[in-house]
Amino acid sequence: MLWLTLAVALVLLSGYLATQSEMLDVDRLEVNGAVRTSTDEVLAAAGVRTGAPLVGLDLASARTRIARLPWVKEVYSTRSWDGVVRFTVTERSPLAALATGSGWALVEENGRVLSVEQRFSGSPVPIVGLNVAQATPGDWLEPAQRGAVAVAAELYEPVRGAVRSIQVGPEGYVLDLHGAGRVLLGDSREMAAKVLAVHTIIERVNLRCMDTLDVRLPANPVLTRRIPCQ
Repeated sequence: MLWLTLAVALVLLSGYLATQSEMLDVDRLEVNGAVRTSTDEVLAAAGVRTGAPLVGLDLASARTRIARLPWVKEVYSTRSWDGVVRFTVTERSPLAALATGSGWALVEENGRVLSVEQRFSGSPVPIVGLNVAQATPGDWLEPAQRGAVAVAAELYEPVRGAVRSIQVGPEGYVLDLHGAGRVLLGDSREMAAKVLAVHTIIERVNLRCMDTLDVRLPANPVLTRRIPCQ
């Protein structure tokens, strides 16, 4: 019994020492899927270091910390016995770009600021006329500011492609169109019906010399043209 007990203890001790040895530690860290978020940012948030034991590695906490980064929507992790720990990230998509005075705040549909940049390109809808000069990545817009983002979320093609920017001012929400005048939306009430009215007119009416399309009463849109029309 004594020799059996010693043998079992030796096996357990050997197993524990193996888990703490260089044979079973983190040799390499990899990040996949991150575009807007740098690899260094992801690894710094993860808090995992090479040389740490693979056994007992708290990857759940690492994923939680990575998920707090502004652009990160989802994160998955794997570890393999060859010493590689991988983090696979899915990033968020900006819906709108809010003018800040010196640049643009890229914002998700739910009103979360993803980044602040001097210029932007791609699909975000520009929104001007809001005071978001102090916006920083990770912030949430105020409720009144989220209203403009909700308007951007209502836009669909061909309306979205025709919009140069959404302007917020005394007239409420105004769509500034590419070379085709303005669309008066008014306040946020009946926004889906208003966008449908704009969609119908864009598809069915010649917009040449259009000055203003007023859909504040979506059941009774009013189109005015510039005079003289050249």
